[in-house]
Amino acid sequence: MMVALCKSAVQASNYRVDAVDEASGTITFTTGMTMGSWTGVSGTIIYNEVSPYLFEVSGTAKQNVRGGQVVALDLFGEAKSKIDNVIREMKRQAENGEVDTAGPSSNGAGGTGCAVILACGLIAPIGLLGRALI
Repeated sequence: MMVALCKSAVQASNYRVDAVDEASGTITFTTGMTMGSWTGVSGTIIYNEVSPYLFEVSGTAKQNVRGGQVVALDLFGEAKSKIDNVIREMKRQAENGEVDTAGPSSNGAGGTGCAVILACGLIAPIGLLGRALI
């Protein structure tokens, strides 16, 4: 459920999914060029299930330095804002039940795994340090 939601949110934010590790609850991504780096930002979203259908989501990010670029400045918290964008998109998709996490059902309709999160009323606002309960 969370892997599909994470991947969908990263892609909806126009970032590239680099790796997914469902066992450890992480997904890594890279953005395109940013104000502070020609080669973008690399980020990692981390999710933990704290109780059934309640997930704590946080993340870290850094500016990339590659090629001829000598320094990459994190201007105005740009790297952290990429994590916040993905978490905000995850919350939006979960609230709207937009991600097909259960696969096709016998009647041809898509799954509603994310709708379960919404039905339980467990969507919380983003808190300090880019953390959210989804």
